Amino acid sequence: MPSITSPRRRSPSPPSHQQASSALERSHRERRLYEASLGGCVESLAQLLQEDGLILARAPVTCFDGTPLHVACMQGHVHFAKALLAHKRDLAMELDLQGRTPLHLASANGYVEIVRELLQSDPLSCLVHDEDGRTPLHLATMKGQINIVIELVKARPEAVEHRLSHGQTTLHLGVRHNRLETLKVLVEMVRDGDLVNAQDDEGNTILHLAVANKQIETVKYLLQRSEVDVNTVNRNGFSALDIVEYFSKDFKVIELRELLIHAGALRAIRFPASTTHQATPSTNTPPIEAVPPLSLLGEISKREEDKHKKWIKKKHDSLMITATVIAAMAYQAGISPPCGVWDNDHKDNQGKILHFAGTSIMAANDPKGYSMFLTYNTISFLASLSTIFLLISDFPLGKKVLTRILMATMWVTIIFTALTYLRSMLAFLHVHRNSEDGAAPIPVAALFMFVFLCAVAILFLFHTVRYLRKILKSSRIHQDV
Repeated sequence: MPSITSPRRRSPSPPSHQQASSALERSHRERRLYEASLGGCVESLAQLLQEDGLILARAPVTCFDGTPLHVACMQGHVHFAKALLAHKRDLAMELDLQGRTPLHLASANGYVEIVRELLQSDPLSCLVHDEDGRTPLHLATMKGQINIVIELVKARPEAVEHRLSHGQTTLHLGVRHNRLETLKVLVEMVRDGDLVNAQDDEGNTILHLAVANKQIETVKYLLQRSEVDVNTVNRNGFSALDIVEYFSKDFKVIELRELLIHAGALRAIRFPASTTHQATPSTNTPPIEAVPPLSLLGEISKREEDKHKKWIKKKHDSLMITATVIAAMAYQAGISPPCGVWDNDHKDNQGKILHFAGTSIMAANDPKGYSMFLTYNTISFLASLSTIFLLISDFPLGKKVLTRILMATMWVTIIFTALTYLRSMLAFLHVHRNSEDGAAPIPVAALFMFVFLCAVAILFLFHTVRYLRKILKSSRIHQDV
Protein backbone atom coordinates (compact mmCIF):
# COMPACT_ATOMS: atom_id res chain seq x y z
CA MET A 1 0.00 0.00 0.00
CA PRO A 2 1.59 3.22 -1.04
CA SER A 3 2.35 5.56 1.81
CA ILE A 4 0.86 9.01 1.80
CA THR A 5 3.33 11.68 2.67
CA SER A 6 2.06 15.03 3.95
CA PRO A 7 3.21 18.07 2.03
CA ARG A 8 6.21 19.80 3.52
CA ARG A 9 5.24 23.10 5.16
CA ARG A 10 7.35 25.98 4.05
CA SER A 11 8.86 27.99 6.83
CA PRO A 12 8.31 31.74 6.52
CA SER A 13 11.22 33.52 5.07
CA PRO A 14 12.84 36.12 7.28
CA PRO A 15 11.81 39.70 6.51
CA SER A 16 14.03 41.42 4.07
CA HIS A 17 16.00 44.52 4.93
CA GLN A 18 13.62 46.61 2.84
CA GLN A 19 10.54 45.28 4.70
CA ALA A 20 12.12 45.94 8.07
CA SER A 21 13.07 49.45 7.03
CA SER A 22 9.52 50.10 5.80
CA ALA A 23 8.01 48.86 9.08
CA LEU A 24 10.41 51.05 11.02
CA GLU A 25 9.41 54.08 8.97
CA ARG A 26 5.71 53.39 9.55
CA SER A 27 6.29 53.10 13.28
CA HIS A 28 8.19 56.38 13.24
CA ARG A 29 5.40 58.12 11.32
CA GLU A 30 2.77 56.76 13.74
CA ARG A 31 4.75 58.16 16.65
CA ARG A 32 4.95 61.51 14.85
CA LEU A 33 1.19 61.38 14.26
CA TYR A 34 0.59 60.84 17.97
CA GLU A 35 2.88 63.74 18.84
CA ALA A 36 1.11 65.95 16.27
CA SER A 37 -2.27 64.97 17.80
CA LEU A 38 -1.00 65.74 21.28
CA GLY A 39 0.24 69.17 20.23
CA GLY A 40 -2.51 69.92 17.72
CA CYS A 41 -0.03 70.66 14.92
CA VAL A 42 -1.97 70.78 11.63
CA GLU A 43 1.23 71.35 9.59
CA SER A 44 2.74 68.11 10.89
CA LEU A 45 -0.46 66.27 9.96
CA ALA A 46 -0.35 67.64 6.42
CA GLN A 47 3.29 66.60 6.03
CA LEU A 48 2.54 63.08 7.31
CA LEU A 49 -0.33 62.71 4.85
CA GLN A 50 1.98 63.69 2.01
CA GLU A 51 4.51 61.06 3.11
CA ASP A 52 1.87 58.35 3.70
CA GLY A 53 -1.65 58.82 2.40
CA LEU A 54 -2.89 55.73 4.29
CA ILE A 55 -1.68 56.74 7.73
CA LEU A 56 -5.16 57.79 8.92
CA ALA A 57 -6.70 54.66 7.39
CA ARG A 58 -4.34 52.51 9.49
CA ALA A 59 -4.94 54.53 12.68
CA PRO A 60 -8.03 52.57 13.88
CA VAL A 61 -6.05 49.34 13.45
CA THR A 62 -2.76 50.43 15.02
CA CYS A 63 -4.07 52.79 17.74
CA PHE A 64 -6.07 50.45 19.97
CA ASP A 65 -6.22 52.78 22.98
CA GLY A 66 -7.57 55.70 20.91
CA THR A 67 -7.30 57.31 17.50
CA PRO A 68 -5.58 60.66 16.84
CA LEU A 69 -9.07 62.20 16.93
CA HIS A 70 -9.55 60.90 20.49
CA VAL A 71 -6.31 62.59 21.52
CA ALA A 72 -7.27 65.85 19.81
CA CYS A 73 -10.69 65.82 21.53
CA MET A 74 -9.10 65.25 24.92
CA GLN A 75 -6.69 68.14 24.35
CA GLY A 76 -9.25 70.47 22.78
CA HIS A 77 -7.41 71.02 19.48
CA VAL A 78 -10.25 72.29 17.30
CA HIS A 79 -8.35 72.91 14.07
CA PHE A 80 -6.55 69.59 14.27
CA ALA A 81 -9.86 67.78 14.82
CA LYS A 82 -11.36 69.58 11.81
CA ALA A 83 -8.38 68.56 9.66
CA LEU A 84 -8.72 64.92 10.72
CA LEU A 85 -12.46 64.87 9.98
CA ALA A 86 -11.89 66.53 6.61
CA HIS A 87 -9.60 63.66 5.55
CA LYS A 88 -11.45 60.80 7.28
CA ARG A 89 -14.98 61.50 8.58
CA ASP A 90 -15.61 57.99 9.91
CA LEU A 91 -13.03 58.63 12.68
CA ALA A 92 -15.96 60.24 14.54
CA MET A 93 -17.45 56.77 15.18
CA GLU A 94 -14.25 54.98 16.20
CA LEU A 95 -14.09 53.61 19.75
CA ASP A 96 -11.23 53.55 22.24
CA LEU A 97 -10.54 50.79 24.78
CA GLN A 98 -13.42 52.01 27.01
CA GLY A 99 -15.86 52.04 24.10
CA ARG A 100 -15.91 55.85 23.92
CA THR A 101 -16.19 57.86 20.74
CA PRO A 102 -14.33 61.16 20.32
CA LEU A 103 -17.66 62.85 21.08
CA HIS A 104 -17.64 61.29 24.57
CA LEU A 105 -14.30 62.92 25.33
CA ALA A 106 -15.13 66.31 23.82
CA SER A 107 -18.47 66.40 25.67
CA ALA A 108 -16.97 65.53 29.04
CA ASN A 109 -14.25 68.18 28.62
CA GLY A 110 -16.61 70.90 27.40
CA TYR A 111 -15.16 71.62 23.95
CA VAL A 112 -18.21 73.08 22.19
CA GLU A 113 -16.66 73.71 18.76
CA ILE A 114 -15.28 70.19 18.52
CA VAL A 115 -18.68 68.80 19.56
CA ARG A 116 -20.34 70.74 16.74
CA GLU A 117 -17.84 69.40 14.18
CA LEU A 118 -18.32 65.83 15.38
CA LEU A 119 -22.11 66.13 15.27
CA GLN A 120 -21.92 67.49 11.72
CA SER A 121 -19.75 64.54 10.73
CA ASP A 122 -22.10 61.95 12.24
CA PRO A 123 -25.03 62.90 14.54
CA LEU A 124 -25.51 59.22 15.45
CA SER A 125 -22.36 59.38 17.57
CA CYS A 126 -24.56 61.19 20.10
CA LEU A 127 -26.36 57.89 20.79
CA VAL A 128 -23.33 55.61 21.23
CA HIS A 129 -22.94 54.00 24.65
CA ASP A 130 -19.53 53.37 26.20
CA GLU A 131 -18.72 50.24 28.19
CA ASP A 132 -20.51 51.75 31.23
CA GLY A 133 -23.62 52.45 29.18
CA ARG A 134 -23.11 56.23 29.14
CA THR A 135 -23.74 58.41 26.11
CA PRO A 136 -21.97 61.74 25.49
CA LEU A 137 -25.06 63.47 26.92
CA HIS A 138 -24.72 61.47 30.13
CA LEU A 139 -21.10 62.58 30.56
CA ALA A 140 -21.89 66.21 29.74
CA THR A 141 -24.70 66.20 32.30
CA MET A 142 -22.54 64.65 35.00
CA LYS A 143 -19.85 67.29 34.38
CA GLY A 144 -22.35 70.15 34.22
CA GLN A 145 -21.39 71.16 30.65
CA ILE A 146 -24.51 73.19 29.87
CA ASN A 147 -23.49 74.37 26.39
CA ILE A 148 -22.60 70.82 25.38
CA VAL A 149 -25.94 69.55 26.66
CA ILE A 150 -27.74 72.11 24.50
CA GLU A 151 -25.84 71.05 21.37
CA LEU A 152 -26.39 67.33 21.97
CA VAL A 153 -30.11 67.65 22.68
CA LYS A 154 -30.57 69.82 19.57
CA ALA A 155 -28.81 67.22 17.45
CA ARG A 156 -30.64 64.21 18.90
CA PRO A 157 -33.51 64.96 21.32
CA GLU A 158 -34.08 61.23 21.88
CA ALA A 159 -30.67 61.03 23.59
CA VAL A 160 -32.32 62.36 26.76
CA GLU A 161 -34.39 59.19 27.02
CA HIS A 162 -31.41 56.81 26.95
CA ARG A 163 -31.04 55.09 30.31
CA LEU A 164 -28.15 53.62 32.25
CA SER A 165 -27.99 50.06 33.51
CA HIS A 166 -30.13 50.84 36.59
CA GLY A 167 -32.77 52.63 34.59
CA GLN A 168 -31.48 56.12 35.36
CA THR A 169 -32.30 58.80 32.82
CA THR A 170 -30.19 61.85 32.04
CA LEU A 171 -32.35 63.81 34.48
CA HIS A 172 -31.52 61.34 37.24
CA LEU A 173 -27.82 61.94 36.59
CA GLY A 174 -28.33 65.70 36.74
CA VAL A 175 -29.86 65.39 40.21
CA ARG A 176 -27.45 62.73 41.49
CA HIS A 177 -24.46 64.93 40.57
CA ASN A 178 -26.19 68.09 41.85
CA ARG A 179 -26.19 69.89 38.48
CA LEU A 180 -29.22 72.11 38.95
CA GLU A 181 -28.56 74.49 36.04
CA THR A 182 -27.99 71.57 33.69
CA LEU A 183 -31.19 69.95 34.95
CA LYS A 184 -33.12 73.16 34.23
CA VAL A 185 -31.82 73.21 30.64
CA LEU A 186 -32.82 69.59 30.10
CA VAL A 187 -36.31 70.05 31.54
CA GLU A 188 -36.92 73.24 29.53
CA MET A 189 -35.71 71.72 26.26
CA VAL A 190 -37.54 68.41 26.57
CA ARG A 191 -40.84 69.57 28.14
CA ASP A 192 -41.96 66.01 28.63
CA GLY A 193 -43.95 65.29 31.79
CA ASP A 194 -43.44 61.56 31.43
CA LEU A 195 -39.65 62.02 31.37
CA VAL A 196 -39.67 64.38 34.37
CA ASN A 197 -41.61 61.78 36.36
CA ALA A 198 -39.69 58.83 34.93
CA GLN A 199 -38.66 56.20 37.46
CA ASP A 200 -35.48 54.18 37.58
CA ASP A 201 -35.42 50.44 38.23
CA GLU A 202 -36.15 51.09 41.93
CA GLY A 203 -39.06 53.40 41.16
CA ASN A 204 -37.29 56.60 42.23
CA THR A 205 -38.07 59.80 40.36
CA ILE A 206 -35.77 62.81 40.24
CA LEU A 207 -37.81 64.29 43.10
CA HIS A 208 -37.04 61.23 45.23
CA LEU A 209 -33.32 61.67 44.54
CA ALA A 210 -33.34 65.42 45.19
CA VAL A 211 -35.06 64.90 48.54
CA ALA A 212 -32.76 62.03 49.46
CA ASN A 213 -29.68 64.20 48.80
CA LYS A 214 -31.23 67.19 50.65
CA GLN A 215 -30.90 69.39 47.57
CA ILE A 216 -33.24 72.16 48.70
CA GLU A 217 -32.82 74.38 45.62
CA THR A 218 -33.44 71.45 43.28
CA VAL A 219 -36.55 70.48 45.23
CA LYS A 220 -37.82 74.07 45.07
CA TYR A 221 -37.34 74.11 41.30
CA LEU A 222 -39.07 70.76 40.77
CA LEU A 223 -42.03 71.72 42.94
CA GLN A 224 -42.53 74.82 40.79
CA ARG A 225 -42.98 72.62 37.71
CA SER A 226 -46.61 71.70 37.16
CA GLU A 227 -45.69 68.41 35.47
CA VAL A 228 -43.86 67.07 38.54
CA ASP A 229 -45.91 64.52 40.48
CA VAL A 230 -45.07 65.01 44.17
CA ASN A 231 -46.84 61.82 45.27
CA THR A 232 -45.17 59.20 43.12
CA VAL A 233 -44.32 56.10 45.14
CA ASN A 234 -41.25 54.01 44.44
CA ARG A 235 -41.14 50.21 44.41
CA ASN A 236 -40.47 50.09 48.14
CA GLY A 237 -43.65 52.05 48.85
CA PHE A 238 -42.10 55.41 49.74
CA SER A 239 -43.17 58.83 48.55
CA ALA A 240 -40.87 61.86 48.65
CA LEU A 241 -42.40 62.88 51.98
CA ASP A 242 -41.73 59.41 53.40
CA ILE A 243 -38.03 59.85 52.61
CA VAL A 244 -37.98 63.15 54.50
CA GLU A 245 -39.59 61.53 57.51
CA TYR A 246 -36.87 58.89 57.53
CA PHE A 247 -34.13 61.50 58.08
CA SER A 248 -32.89 62.57 61.48
CA LYS A 249 -34.28 66.02 62.26
CA ASP A 250 -32.27 69.07 61.26
CA PHE A 251 -33.06 72.45 59.70
CA LYS A 252 -32.71 71.18 56.12
CA VAL A 253 -35.10 68.33 56.79
CA ILE A 254 -37.64 70.67 58.37
CA GLU A 255 -37.46 73.00 55.36
CA LEU A 256 -37.82 70.10 52.92
CA ARG A 257 -40.85 68.81 54.79
CA GLU A 258 -42.51 72.23 54.71
CA LEU A 259 -41.85 72.60 50.98
CA LEU A 260 -43.34 69.19 50.19
CA ILE A 261 -46.39 69.63 52.39
CA HIS A 262 -47.06 73.05 50.90
CA ALA A 263 -46.90 71.46 47.43
CA GLY A 264 -49.48 68.86 48.43
CA ALA A 265 -47.20 65.92 49.17
CA LEU A 266 -48.60 63.08 51.27
CA ARG A 267 -47.28 60.10 53.14
CA ALA A 268 -47.77 56.89 51.14
CA ILE A 269 -49.92 55.42 53.90
CA ARG A 270 -52.48 58.20 53.31
CA PHE A 271 -52.93 57.50 49.60
CA PRO A 272 -56.33 56.09 48.66
CA ALA A 273 -56.42 52.43 47.77
CA SER A 274 -57.20 53.22 44.10
CA THR A 275 -54.21 55.53 43.67
CA THR A 276 -52.39 55.35 40.35
CA HIS A 277 -49.20 56.96 41.62
CA GLN A 278 -47.55 53.81 42.89
CA ALA A 279 -44.96 52.06 40.75
CA THR A 280 -45.59 48.44 39.90
CA PRO A 281 -44.34 46.49 42.92
CA SER A 282 -42.40 43.33 42.73
CA THR A 283 -44.04 40.05 43.74
CA ASN A 284 -44.60 39.38 47.44
CA THR A 285 -44.14 43.07 48.28
CA PRO A 286 -45.36 43.67 51.84
CA PRO A 287 -47.89 46.40 52.65
CA ILE A 288 -46.65 49.97 52.64
CA GLU A 289 -46.70 50.18 56.43
CA ALA A 290 -44.34 47.20 56.73
CA VAL A 291 -41.95 47.87 53.85
CA PRO A 292 -38.36 47.88 55.12
CA PRO A 293 -36.03 50.72 54.11
CA LEU A 294 -34.26 49.33 51.03
CA SER A 295 -32.02 50.67 48.28
CA LEU A 296 -32.28 54.46 48.30
CA LEU A 297 -33.49 54.71 51.87
CA GLY A 298 -30.88 52.18 52.91
CA GLU A 299 -28.18 54.40 51.45
CA ILE A 300 -29.70 57.42 53.18
CA SER A 301 -29.80 55.56 56.48
CA LYS A 302 -26.19 54.45 56.19
CA ARG A 303 -25.00 57.91 55.20
CA GLU A 304 -26.92 59.54 58.03
CA GLU A 305 -25.76 56.94 60.53
CA ASP A 306 -22.11 57.30 59.52
CA LYS A 307 -22.33 61.08 59.72
CA HIS A 308 -23.97 60.89 63.14
CA LYS A 309 -21.40 58.40 64.42
CA LYS A 310 -18.54 60.66 63.36
CA TRP A 311 -20.20 63.61 65.07
CA ILE A 312 -20.77 61.60 68.26
CA LYS A 313 -17.17 60.33 68.30
CA LYS A 314 -15.79 63.82 67.77
CA LYS A 315 -17.94 65.20 70.58
CA HIS A 316 -16.99 62.39 72.95
CA ASP A 317 -13.26 62.78 72.26
CA SER A 318 -13.46 66.53 72.90
CA LEU A 319 -15.45 66.02 76.09
CA MET A 320 -13.01 63.41 77.38
CA ILE A 321 -10.00 65.71 76.90
CA THR A 322 -11.78 68.71 78.43
CA ALA A 323 -13.11 66.75 81.40
CA THR A 324 -9.68 65.22 82.11
CA VAL A 325 -7.96 68.61 82.09
CA ILE A 326 -10.58 70.24 84.34
CA ALA A 327 -10.50 67.29 86.76
CA ALA A 328 -6.73 67.63 87.05
CA MET A 329 -7.07 71.38 87.66
CA ALA A 330 -9.74 70.88 90.31
CA TYR A 331 -7.67 68.20 92.07
CA GLN A 332 -4.62 70.46 92.12
CA ALA A 333 -6.65 73.38 93.47
CA GLY A 334 -8.08 71.14 96.20
CA ILE A 335 -4.69 70.04 97.58
CA SER A 336 -3.07 73.46 96.98
CA PRO A 337 -5.76 76.05 97.84
CA PRO A 338 -5.32 79.78 97.16
CA CYS A 339 -2.83 81.60 99.44
CA GLY A 340 -1.17 78.25 100.24
CA VAL A 341 -1.01 76.31 103.52
CA TRP A 342 0.68 76.97 106.90
CA ASP A 343 4.28 75.76 107.01
CA ASN A 344 4.20 74.89 110.71
CA ASP A 345 1.95 75.07 113.76
CA HIS A 346 1.06 78.57 114.98
CA LYS A 347 0.44 79.05 118.72
CA ASP A 348 -0.83 81.93 120.80
CA ASN A 349 0.82 83.30 123.95
CA GLN A 350 -0.80 80.64 126.13
CA GLY A 351 0.60 77.87 123.90
CA LYS A 352 -2.76 77.06 122.29
CA ILE A 353 -2.40 75.99 118.65
CA LEU A 354 -4.18 78.43 116.33
CA HIS A 355 -3.21 76.93 112.97
CA PHE A 356 -1.96 73.46 112.23
CA ALA A 357 0.76 72.89 109.65
CA GLY A 358 -0.64 71.93 106.25
CA THR A 359 -4.03 73.59 106.75
CA SER A 360 -5.28 76.31 104.40
CA ILE A 361 -4.34 79.90 105.08
CA MET A 362 -7.48 81.02 103.26
CA ALA A 363 -9.62 78.92 105.64
CA ALA A 364 -8.16 80.88 108.58
CA ASN A 365 -8.38 84.33 107.01
CA ASP A 366 -11.72 83.97 105.22
CA PRO A 367 -13.69 80.92 106.43
CA LYS A 368 -16.82 81.85 104.45
CA GLY A 369 -14.86 82.46 101.23
CA TYR A 370 -12.93 79.21 101.68
CA SER A 371 -16.17 77.29 102.15
CA MET A 372 -17.51 78.74 98.88
CA PHE A 373 -14.24 77.98 97.10
CA LEU A 374 -14.29 74.40 98.36
CA THR A 375 -17.92 73.95 97.27
CA TYR A 376 -17.35 75.31 93.75
CA ASN A 377 -14.17 73.30 93.28
CA THR A 378 -15.76 70.08 94.53
CA ILE A 379 -18.75 70.45 92.19
CA SER A 380 -16.41 71.12 89.26
CA PHE A 381 -14.24 68.11 90.17
CA LEU A 382 -17.19 65.72 90.59
CA ALA A 383 -18.87 66.92 87.38
CA SER A 384 -15.62 66.26 85.46
CA LEU A 385 -15.30 62.80 86.98
CA SER A 386 -18.94 62.09 86.11
CA THR A 387 -18.29 63.05 82.49
CA ILE A 388 -15.28 60.74 82.32
CA PHE A 389 -17.24 57.95 84.01
CA LEU A 390 -20.13 58.27 81.53
CA LEU A 391 -17.75 58.25 78.58
CA ILE A 392 -15.89 55.12 79.62
CA SER A 393 -19.02 53.25 80.76
CA ASP A 394 -21.42 51.46 78.46
CA PHE A 395 -24.76 52.74 79.72
CA PRO A 396 -27.95 51.53 77.97
CA LEU A 397 -28.84 55.07 76.89
CA GLY A 398 -29.48 56.37 73.42
CA LYS A 399 -26.62 58.14 71.71
CA LYS A 400 -28.47 61.45 71.61
CA VAL A 401 -29.63 61.20 75.23
CA LEU A 402 -26.13 60.36 76.45
CA THR A 403 -24.57 63.20 74.46
CA ARG A 404 -27.05 65.73 75.85
CA ILE A 405 -26.39 64.52 79.40
CA LEU A 406 -22.66 64.86 78.84
CA MET A 407 -22.99 68.34 77.40
CA ALA A 408 -25.19 69.44 80.33
CA THR A 409 -22.61 68.04 82.75
CA MET A 410 -19.85 69.99 81.00
CA TRP A 411 -21.90 73.17 81.23
CA VAL A 412 -22.02 72.67 85.00
CA THR A 413 -18.29 71.90 85.07
CA ILE A 414 -17.31 75.04 83.16
CA ILE A 415 -19.55 77.34 85.19
CA PHE A 416 -18.28 76.10 88.54
CA THR A 417 -14.68 76.14 87.31
CA ALA A 418 -15.19 79.83 86.52
CA LEU A 419 -16.69 80.42 89.99
CA THR A 420 -13.74 78.62 91.57
CA TYR A 421 -11.33 80.87 89.69
CA LEU A 422 -13.29 83.97 90.77
CA ARG A 423 -13.24 82.95 94.44
CA SER A 424 -9.49 82.27 94.18
CA MET A 425 -8.83 85.74 92.74
CA LEU A 426 -10.86 87.34 95.51
CA ALA A 427 -8.81 85.45 98.06
CA PHE A 428 -5.51 86.59 96.55
CA LEU A 429 -6.64 90.22 96.37
CA HIS A 430 -8.06 90.16 99.90
CA VAL A 431 -11.37 91.65 98.78
CA HIS A 432 -12.95 90.34 101.96
CA ARG A 433 -10.95 92.92 103.94
CA ASN A 434 -12.54 96.31 104.28
CA SER A 435 -10.62 99.35 103.12
CA GLU A 436 -10.09 102.38 105.31
CA ASP A 437 -13.19 104.16 104.02
CA GLY A 438 -15.30 101.08 104.64
CA ALA A 439 -15.72 100.11 100.97
CA ALA A 440 -14.46 96.84 99.51
CA PRO A 441 -12.69 97.41 96.18
CA ILE A 442 -13.88 95.12 93.37
CA PRO A 443 -11.00 93.94 91.16
CA VAL A 444 -11.18 94.12 87.37
CA ALA A 445 -10.81 90.32 87.18
CA ALA A 446 -14.05 89.92 89.11
CA LEU A 447 -15.88 92.24 86.73
CA PHE A 448 -14.70 90.26 83.71
CA MET A 449 -15.75 87.04 85.39
CA PHE A 450 -19.22 88.38 86.10
CA VAL A 451 -19.53 89.42 82.45
CA PHE A 452 -18.46 85.92 81.39
CA LEU A 453 -21.04 84.26 83.62
CA CYS A 454 -23.75 86.56 82.26
CA ALA A 455 -22.74 85.65 78.70
CA VAL A 456 -22.89 81.95 79.58
CA ALA A 457 -26.35 82.40 81.05
CA ILE A 458 -27.58 84.23 77.94
CA LEU A 459 -26.11 81.55 75.66
CA PHE A 460 -27.73 78.81 77.73
CA LEU A 461 -31.09 80.60 77.52
CA PHE A 462 -30.70 81.03 73.75
CA HIS A 463 -30.00 77.32 73.19
CA THR A 464 -32.91 76.36 75.42
CA VAL A 465 -35.37 78.60 73.56
CA ARG A 466 -34.10 77.41 70.15
CA TYR A 467 -34.43 73.75 71.17
CA LEU A 468 -37.98 74.30 72.47
CA ARG A 469 -38.97 76.11 69.26
CA LYS A 470 -37.56 73.25 67.20
CA ILE A 471 -39.60 70.72 69.18
CA LEU A 472 -42.80 72.76 68.86
CA LYS A 473 -42.25 73.30 65.13
CA SER A 474 -41.63 69.61 64.56
CA SER A 475 -44.73 68.62 66.53
CA ARG A 476 -46.90 71.03 64.51
CA ILE A 477 -45.62 69.57 61.23
CA HIS A 478 -46.33 66.04 62.45
CA GLN A 479 -49.86 67.07 63.29
CA ASP A 480 -50.32 68.56 59.81
CA VAL A 481 -49.05 65.35 58.20
